Amino acid sequence: MTSELNLQPMTVDIDPLVIDDLQERLSRRRLSRLDDDGERGISGPWLEELLEDWKGLDGTTFPHSTSGLTHLSADIDGQRVHLAMAEGRGPNPTPLLLCNGWPSSFYEYLDVLPLLTDPAAHGGTAQDAFTVVIPTMPGFGFSAPPPPGGLTAAQIGEMWHALMTEGLGFDLFVAHGSDLGAGVVPQLARAHPRSVAGIHLASPAVPLSPRPWSPAVERYAKDVERWAAEEGSYAHQHATKPDTIGVALQDSPAGLAAWIGEKFVAWSSPDPDGRPAFPRDLLLATLTLYWATGTIATSMLPYWKYRHTPSAALPIDDPSSVPTSVSLFGGERVPFPRLPRELAERYFSVTSWDEHETGGHFPAAATPELFAETLRLAFRETRR
Repeated sequence: MTSELNLQPMTVDIDPLVIDDLQERLSRRRLSRLDDDGERGISGPWLEELLEDWKGLDGTTFPHSTSGLTHLSADIDGQRVHLAMAEGRGPNPTPLLLCNGWPSSFYEYLDVLPLLTDPAAHGGTAQDAFTVVIPTMPGFGFSAPPPPGGLTAAQIGEMWHALMTEGLGFDLFVAHGSDLGAGVVPQLARAHPRSVAGIHLASPAVPLSPRPWSPAVERYAKDVERWAAEEGSYAHQHATKPDTIGVALQDSPAGLAAWIGEKFVAWSSPDPDGRPAFPRDLLLATLTLYWATGTIATSMLPYWKYRHTPSAALPIDDPSSVPTSVSLFGGERVPFPRLPRELAERYFSVTSWDEHETGGHFPAAATPELFAETLRLAFRETRR
């Protein structure tokens, strides 16, 4: 490590008094009348069960077990960010940056970390080991808020490059991104092709190309329009009035659980019992992280910045040279529009493409074995 970024060990404990206050607020929650089926938003019975589980959270054992993780704080040009790191076990572990989106956190990757860092202990080979770095975007969790108005994906990509190279000393690394992270990682690769050996994107979205459209892009455009109309109200709120909804969600844990929990229901593939495949303990940890750090409003700023900085979008028909693997994970209760490969290839240097019927929006948590094997395959050629 070098000293330019002032990396320091970081404690991620949460004040027990915050948990006490949370539980007291939950005990006197006031819910509006909610229907059972969730057709008009969150399901009443599902939310009640979640809130009862959250109220019973043992503050002495929070946060969720992060054994094997090193937590660090870095100062990058005056912006303080948190990162979690897990060392790989193998002859030459490949440095891997994982970049999540909203409403997620580094907790999304906890269950898959052993499979990535120590594949030999989980049916794989030691040659596939990764040393994993999970930075927390500004305004999320234990990272400090960004400047007013937020940061573009390209600006966050610059921070992650400085973190991986100057801070951690990795001259060459690979990166994965999903959701907002699938916007950051291509910008990182585009700006630094000599440092980024390859990237993997999970269910990315890109701007539509100018007309005329092929039949595949026409179908995709209709799916995007339908999804935005039926499911995208949250994104419009984030992109237009994040401070307003942020006040309500920061003051009400029940409101926060409904706002975030609805997305974990809609965007997850179901488990055999029909429940969201995102593990309940990880969901509770994620809710507590957003609540205790007071970051729900600042976590919305990437949406605001994207809407108000259209020039910061990836350019079409000018992809970077970095090899890009794309995986489309499916099975969500509310299906995401599936990006056609022909449109993706106008933005990325696509070297591999695969589609899965499970995994949903959070494949690392929902299907960790599938996710780990997908990354191993995506970066195997890069290792060579």
